[in-house]
Amino acid sequence: MPYFHRYVSAAFVCGLLTSTLLGAPEPQKNTPPPPSVDVFKITAPKEEPLSFTYPAKTMSSQSIVVKARTNGLLQKKLFIEGQSVKAGDILYTLEKESYEASYNLAKASVADLDAALQKAAKEWNRVKALYEKKASSEQERDTAYFAYETAKASLDGAKALLKTASINLERTDIKAPISGIVGTKMVDIGSLVNDGTDLVEIIQNDPLYVEFSIPDIDVMKHKYNIKNGKWSDPTQGQLKASLLVGDVPYKEMGVVDFLGSKLDEKTGTLKARASFQNPINELLPNQFVKITLLGLSRNNVIRVPQKAVLQNPLGTVVFVVEDGKAVVRPVKVAESNKNYFIIDSGLKEGDMVVVNNFFRIKSGAGVKIDKVTNEAQD
Repeated sequence: MPYFHRYVSAAFVCGLLTSTLLGAPEPQKNTPPPPSVDVFKITAPKEEPLSFTYPAKTMSSQSIVVKARTNGLLQKKLFIEGQSVKAGDILYTLEKESYEASYNLAKASVADLDAALQKAAKEWNRVKALYEKKASSEQERDTAYFAYETAKASLDGAKALLKTASINLERTDIKAPISGIVGTKMVDIGSLVNDGTDLVEIIQNDPLYVEFSIPDIDVMKHKYNIKNGKWSDPTQGQLKASLLVGDVPYKEMGVVDFLGSKLDEKTGTLKARASFQNPINELLPNQFVKITLLGLSRNNVIRVPQKAVLQNPLGTVVFVVEDGKAVVRPVKVAESNKNYFIIDSGLKEGDMVVVNNFFRIKSGAGVKIDKVTNEAQD
């Protein structure tokens, strides 16, 4: 084919394709639907029960070193180290012979002086009667009276000595002053002990104390209420507490029984203490635990699920659905309570707060509400 005809044919084909393409209608673009989201509807502000968790440490409610109260040789040890004892149980005995002798001597002296008092009283009554009949002199009356008073004083002194001897004899049985767990012995049997010698320690773990510190106590008093109680007298059993030992909740509930009267000058915290029943010594002193205060509440609370609150360069924000679009809303978080954040500012009743699908939404873009997560709760 001549060159000209090939050129024209090629030009014709190209023109035909161009006209076909230019005349053909453009395909329609597929606009994706707006992403679906679940929302949490902000309800009217209301009173909300709250709890606060702090690190804490257990401690015994009482710890006493048992001491000898008199002198002597230790004869017997009547306890098993590490076992429980009850108040009044005999722990040790001292030799008793010399103390029994002193007691018997004092007892005999009391009996002798009691007889002497009876004789002096009889004589005093006789002489007094004679004196009233003018049959006895004033000197005889005075002699009988002073003899009677002397005998009475002597008997009182002898009774005091008898009581002292009885106390010393009783102290040869060394008893537990409190119930608790007895420690290891500090003195061996056969040792000579004196008044004040340390013998053994008893630790009382039931009830068990848990000490902790509360930061910002003034803020807490301003914001929160004690249910059925008041901050002016917070240790009257209304402020409850629970305990977490490792990852295991302790079965007994406790009560806050002490709040300090001043702040720690170094940390600015307030010392506090709770008491827990510990009947089988499940907890031991000096364990590190977590304590949660219960029985507190706050008025006019707005809350949102924790998963709805995000952090970005602007600070703490949430997404709120307004007119079918996702809008970023800055918020101020007060504290957490279980799976929720308490919001101080930034939200109001009726706001729809997005709780999921954050990777598919952006500020100002359209969204579709799939469900309101708290409708069933309301």
